[in-house]
Amino acid sequence: MKNTATRALRALCGMVVMLALMAGITSVPVLAASNGIYTATATSHYRHPTTGVIEDSGGEGSAVLGQSMTDSALNKSALVEVDANGNTWVTIRLNLMDNIQSPKFQVDGSSVSATLMQEDYSNNTADYRMKVNSENSIIRCNMYVVPMGREVIFYITVGNLKSGSGDFITSITVEEPEPTPEPTPEPTQTPSSSSQSTESENSVQNSSETPDSSAESSEEPEASESEESSEPSGLVEFDESGNEVSVTSVESESESNGSGSAVLWWGIGGIVVIAAAGGSVWYFCFVRKGKNPFKKK
Repeated sequence: MKNTATRALRALCGMVVMLALMAGITSVPVLAASNGIYTATATSHYRHPTTGVIEDSGGEGSAVLGQSMTDSALNKSALVEVDANGNTWVTIRLNLMDNIQSPKFQVDGSSVSATLMQEDYSNNTADYRMKVNSENSIIRCNMYVVPMGREVIFYITVGNLKSGSGDFITSITVEEPEPTPEPTPEPTQTPSSSSQSTESENSVQNSSETPDSSAESSEEPEASESEESSEPSGLVEFDESGNEVSVTSVESESESNGSGSAVLWWGIGGIVVIAAAGGSVWYFCFVRKGKNPFKKK
């Protein structure tokens, strides 16, 4: 009885732990991508990524070979687009398109139509775009493989989203919000600037008052000079009438006497030159030729 009760208690505890783990897993929120264009990593699954069921006809015996084949058929690059309304599209890229025909897709158990966006014959790839519930949706793909002569079923998931489009063709436009202009700060006057302005005003006032003082100081020496010039200095001369003879009058008299004597000498010199010239003419014209106008005939 004790063993049975112990086993039942252990089983009950195990069930409680399992339920707690399941509740923790289901309570983790799944965040959807916001409006934008993203490159993503595509992963292929031969088994269903949630249930682990293999739908392909190869079954459990072909699990390893089937996983290797689906890894080769699916390109690791994918595109995720989310428009402003929250609608999501996934573009997957299939390889080995010369051996694959008529691929069909389902998203979370529902059939969807896929659009062929582009084909790259040099790399033997083709891009298919389809609408999904979110970037976490599970995509089911069944395609006819020519070398195997039958259809192959596998699953695709995307993750590791990064902003950008790579070499994929995009179909939505992402509107970027307009940047708000930053307010321009108003200039503030600091105390130092106000004190500097006050000092500059004082200096201007002082400079405006300086010329007056300098003018006054310049006027005072002139007055003193005039006073000094009016006072007699040294010896003073007087004329015969008893009037004071200034130096300037003496100098002017001497200058006038000098100029008069110079005129006199110039006049005497001119008379001498004229007399000498007349004597020379008389000598050469009359005396040497024997003609004496003063000789009596």
